[in-house]
Amino acid sequence: MVPRRALVFILAAAFASLGASFQTPNFTVEAPTQQMAQQVAQYAEHYRKEKALQWIGQEMAQWGQPLPVQVTVTMGGAGGATSFVYDQGRILRQEMHIEGSYERLLNSVLPHEVTHTVFAYYYRQPMPRWADEGGAVLSEDDIERNRHDQLVRQIINTPGRKIPLRRLFNLKDYPGDVMVLYAEGYSVSNFLVSQSNRQTFLAFVYHGMRSDYGWDKAVQTYYRLASVEKLEEAWIDSLRNARRPPATLLTQNTTTAGDATPAGKIMVRLTAPPAQPFDEAPRPIYRGQAPSEGSESPRFLPQYQQNGPAKPESWNAPNAAPPTARLGTPQFDSAPRR
Repeated sequence: MVPRRALVFILAAAFASLGASFQTPNFTVEAPTQQMAQQVAQYAEHYRKEKALQWIGQEMAQWGQPLPVQVTVTMGGAGGATSFVYDQGRILRQEMHIEGSYERLLNSVLPHEVTHTVFAYYYRQPMPRWADEGGAVLSEDDIERNRHDQLVRQIINTPGRKIPLRRLFNLKDYPGDVMVLYAEGYSVSNFLVSQSNRQTFLAFVYHGMRSDYGWDKAVQTYYRLASVEKLEEAWIDSLRNARRPPATLLTQNTTTAGDATPAGKIMVRLTAPPAQPFDEAPRPIYRGQAPSEGSESPRFLPQYQQNGPAKPESWNAPNAAPPTARLGTPQFDSAPRR
């Protein structure tokens, strides 16, 4: 008789061997089955359009080559990694790998990783890790956002664990306690977007990471606060005054179903450190490089004003909280592309 655990591994290996692929204009997906490959590719196109409209106010141009996506379905924690090779304001190559249960892949991991591609398209250079990961978590479903909101409160209430924002903003790599970067990055990004909009947030981050501008001046320009420390006080106050998320996490938005290269810089990011209890030590993750000086300005950068928050001209976005994402099951053409 075959032991139960051995049988599970045998079935998993057999399932993984049934690989299939599906191609859309911007993605080539490799997945365990043809149906999965097609659905992931179609959802990726859906998120690519939706997240670009949310963050930069217009769709991205079609990529010259479809982005390869490797899908691994498991019963363990969900996560992903997207790598980019930059060269003087161009993206030479990008690749994506997502892993986890199929439901979490569609509703959480995939929109997170696709948001990284929107940021890469906008900046054409690496952005600070806290903003890159924090902004990408904003694209996930209520389950993951509420998880990060609960975690950041635990971090702030744990003496010595919180990373001051001045240090967080200038981190060039993941810290030892990597969950702090994800939780704080999400919470601060969510706070800043709620005080303005997504486009103002992207402009703030761009000017903050510039060596000739800096974070204090960016805070003064876009959020009318005197310094990064004053921003930190306002952020903490917002957490104190906000009602804590319910213990039963919401299920809205769910469905039923670092090395240098000669051509540029490769940057690998994970969707999140592998899903784990909050009190576990973080596992190793891929490393990358921080933005380099002298890089080209991002596309669609809003005009900024010295005496107040930015008012993006290219999309005329109001200084108000962004619309809530509605990630229902998208409707697609069923005709396959190969």
